[in-house]
Formats: sequence, C-alpha cells, structure tokens
Amino acid sequence: MRRKLFAGLALIGLLVVIPLSQAGAASQATRTASPVTLISDPSVVVGSSALTRTANGIAFTLETTGLQPGHAYTVWWMVTNPDGGTAVLYAAGHLVGGSDTTFAGYLAVDDTEGWVMGDDQSLEDALAATVTLVVRDHGPGQADIIADQIHTFSACNPTCTDVQMSVHSPS
Repeated sequence: MRRKLFAGLALIGLLVVIPLSQAGAASQATRTASPVTLISDPSVVVGSSALTRTANGIAFTLETTGLQPGHAYTVWWMVTNPDGGTAVLYAAGHLVGGSDTTFAGYLAVDDTEGWVMGDDQSLEDALAATVTLVVRDHGPGQADIIADQIHTFSACNPTCTDVQMSVHSPS
C-alpha cells in the first residue's frame, strides 16, 4: 500500500514539475517592439520591428515602407555586447517588389557566420546585448550580382547606403 501511495505521489509530483519547468523556459523569452526610422532623420517612422530574445539567440521581424521597388536590400545585426564590443552580421536580404516589405531572421549566440566587421565577431549574450537592425540599400538589382547584393555587405550597384534602423535595448 505504501509503495502505491509513494508511486502515486511521485507521479503527481512529476506532472506538476514538468509543466512548471516548461513554463519557466518560456518565461525566459522576452519580446520588444521598436519603430523603424530613417537614418537620415530618426524622427521619421517608416515601420516597426519586433525582437524576441532567449538565452540561446535572437529573432526579428521588421516591417517597413518607403523602399524602392527593384532595389536589393539587406538587414544587418549591429550587436553591442554587454562588454561594449560590437559585431555587425548579416541578418536577411531580398529584392524588393513593392514599397512595403517584411524581413525576418535569427542569430544564435556565438554564431560568427555572416560577420562583416566589429571588434567582436558574434552575439555573446542575447538577453543583455543592444541590437540595432540596419536596412541597407544595394541599389537596383542587377542579374549577374543579385545573389551577392542580397547576401553580402559590399555588392553595390553603384553604391550602397544604410537607409533605416531600429534599436532594441535589453529589458
């Protein structure tokens, strides 16, 4: 009888602990929203972005307006880690078909793929870093270089210009 009672109590305990541990993991994710502004005039709002943080990485969606149809655009993570080091890494890119556009991406902690500049090479602390999303215009899409235009920092036709940004400070 004691064994059955003990087994029953242990089962009840597990049924309570498992959902609570899953809820704890979900509560570690934070989400912030921020306006997308022009770099030339940060008072002009042209869209919005959302950033979700977990201990393992960050994910974003950025919805914007005012982009030129037919141009190639990229979005770059500009991560300022808690120690003050900065890393700039590729986040997303595509050829814009209309003036309203959505970008999305994910960056894992310590992932160096897509790094282009900075004294750090990765996101070191997803929960404590300041994240700036930068929208870069690579000029009109050009068939022979479009893959580079939407995946690299410096494939420009004829020049590249950083046009918009959205800043997410840690909570």
